[in-house]
Amino acid sequence: MLVPYNYFLNENPQFYYFITKNKIEYRVAFIVDETFSAVSGLDINNIFQIIIEKVSDKIEKLDTQVSITIQAIIIAFFKNSQNSMLYVCDYKDDKSLKRFKVFNRWYATSSIESEILKKDNVINCKSNSHNTIIYSSLLYHKENRNQKTIIEIYNTMQEILDEK
Repeated sequence: MLVPYNYFLNENPQFYYFITKNKIEYRVAFIVDETFSAVSGLDINNIFQIIIEKVSDKIEKLDTQVSITIQAIIIAFFKNSQNSMLYVCDYKDDKSLKRFKVFNRWYATSSIESEILKKDNVINCKSNSHNTIIYSSLLYHKENRNQKTIIEIYNTMQEILDEK
C-alpha cells in the first residue's frame, strides 16, 4: 500500500509542499475565493480555490504518491466540514480538459467520495473575440450547512457570467 509523501505547511505565504522521490517539488494552496459572495450578495465564508502547482520544471513519470499526497492534504482541509473547495482548471495552455478529466478520475478512485461530494460545472465564457471554456469542480463536505446555497450559486455561474 502506498503512503503519501511527507508534506509540510509553509506559513508565509501559506501553502503545503512536498518533494517527490525524483526531487520534484509540489505546492498546494487554498486561497480564499469570494466569487460566491460577490455574485450572490450573501456573506458566504469558507470557500477556497485549490491551487496545485508543480514547482520543478523537470518532467516526472506517473507517480501515484503525488495523487495520494494531494488527497491527504484535501482530507485534512475538510476536517472543517464547513469548508468548500473550488478546482478551476487553468485554460491558458490548452490542457484544461485534460486536467478536468484527471481530477474527475482522481475523485472517482479516491477514498473521499462518501464524505466529500462533488459537482462539476463547464462554463462557456463568451467575449467579442473568442469563447473560453472553463472546467471547474466544487467539493464540499456532506455536513456543510451551506451546501444548498453554495450549489445553487455554483449552478447559476453560467447565467451570472452571461449577464455581466
